[in-house]
Amino acid sequence: MAKKYLITSALPYINGELHIGHLVGCWLPSDVYARFCRAMGRDVLYIGGADEHGTPAMVGAWKENMPVLEYTNKYYEKHLRAVSDFNLSFDLYGRTHTELQEKLIHDLFKRLEERGLIEERETVQPFSVDDDMFLADRQLEGTCPKCGYEKARGDQCDNCSATYEADELINPRSAISGSTNIEMRKTKNLFFMASKIEGDWRKWLLQHAPKWSKTASAIAMGWANEGLHDTSITRDLKWGIPVNKPGYENKVFYVWFDAPWGYVSISQAATKDWESWWKNPDCFYAQFMGKDNVKFHSVFFPEQQLAMNDNWKTVDLLKAVNFLNFEGGKVAKSTGNGIFLDNALNIAPSDCWRYALMASAPETDDTDFTMARFIDIVNKDLNGLLGNFVSRVCKLSAKNFGEIVPNGTEIDSELANKINEKIEELTNAMEKCEFRKSIVALREIYGLANEYMTIKEPWALVKNGDLNGAGAVLNECFQLIDLFARVSSPFVPDAVAKIQNIFANEHDLSWPTKYEHRISNGEGFTVPENLFNRLELSQDE
Repeated sequence: MAKKYLITSALPYINGELHIGHLVGCWLPSDVYARFCRAMGRDVLYIGGADEHGTPAMVGAWKENMPVLEYTNKYYEKHLRAVSDFNLSFDLYGRTHTELQEKLIHDLFKRLEERGLIEERETVQPFSVDDDMFLADRQLEGTCPKCGYEKARGDQCDNCSATYEADELINPRSAISGSTNIEMRKTKNLFFMASKIEGDWRKWLLQHAPKWSKTASAIAMGWANEGLHDTSITRDLKWGIPVNKPGYENKVFYVWFDAPWGYVSISQAATKDWESWWKNPDCFYAQFMGKDNVKFHSVFFPEQQLAMNDNWKTVDLLKAVNFLNFEGGKVAKSTGNGIFLDNALNIAPSDCWRYALMASAPETDDTDFTMARFIDIVNKDLNGLLGNFVSRVCKLSAKNFGEIVPNGTEIDSELANKINEKIEELTNAMEKCEFRKSIVALREIYGLANEYMTIKEPWALVKNGDLNGAGAVLNECFQLIDLFARVSSPFVPDAVAKIQNIFANEHDLSWPTKYEHRISNGEGFTVPENLFNRLELSQDE
């Protein structure tokens, strides 16, 4: 039986339009890895969804003057459209505002309370006098106490990723009305006693963090150095999962107490066999996210899983990427800077974005992505190396041999040795989720194929009357096209589908361990339309 692989992509907030930062930050890395694992024959459950609770949805709904549920439904449909547009292969792209999620969180809270890990405390929270309400997290804005960013949120700074208490925010104001008439008032909240399980969490972290991406490991170990703090898990809000405790009828659970468990409730909706992933110690669990979510996935979620003492599967590989900037500025919903997904396909097909963003993935540092770079990658790699090779081989063969694959000979051993070296590099990089290295190896496979054709010059062999020699070269090129489909399938699925349609017979996309001949002599083929077209930089880009 194939080993089980559980793969989750961070759940984007459901407030506003999605952009290329969401693609490169969590969606594409997780999708590429899921497709690779399936090609390797593994049993995969790949889960994603929309994070609907907390203040982002409330603030967004207020700005658009609509009920919160209507607002979240509107943007969930946009999420689903983007998932389809960019060929994301989730087993289910769900959402957190469901009965399954509410039951799961209520059961979680009840178990933690029974284990003596919940405590009621009186706290002081920001209260907007003009709005007549307590302000939670994103309902409060101000100046970051760490870096001085003037549009920091009530609990976290989007500029430096620092987290802090609401009363530390400088010059606070209501994100709802803009009022600066803010008072700190007493209220009661429930706290998760993280300090009581710090020893178990620290032991777990030291075993797991060294296996994560460098960014994720560094951030998580920073929290280990600081130590765990008991965390407030309730908020004075009306939108979210209601607190199942008498006296807390007017509060909801903090969104980060709720959101990561969305992976589980979405899994429950996806398959009745969900426990064979989530309660299986032999399952391999990989999480994908931007660096600003590492705290919640390396601290909040696993500390709750460990505290439950109920055999929950914790993360094995935590892949976090840095920020992708666009034309020198941060990609963000709040500023409108960047390429937004509802417009991206007007610029180029989805495969172009998938490949170019993975080639530019900010895996070690924040990376600046420009339209010039995007166009250069598409034109050189996809149009030049991949698309042109496929087109040239098919057209030259059809012209001189008809639409059947010419007879070949034994595999070219020199070519095979070079290709096999790159397949091994590509496979190793994919296993480690090192996507830029993966693209480098993939590009070199394309390059070796083009180099082979250039050196062998089948057009010259035809001209000189050596049809057998030309046919053998073109047969080898068709074998390379088949290889292209297999190794490219995680990155450019639309192009790969077109490549598969070239051949009369069906050929699976199993991941290759070595270069091999799978296309039969005399197999029919069809000359395809161009896989890609050259892009041009317009005046306004």
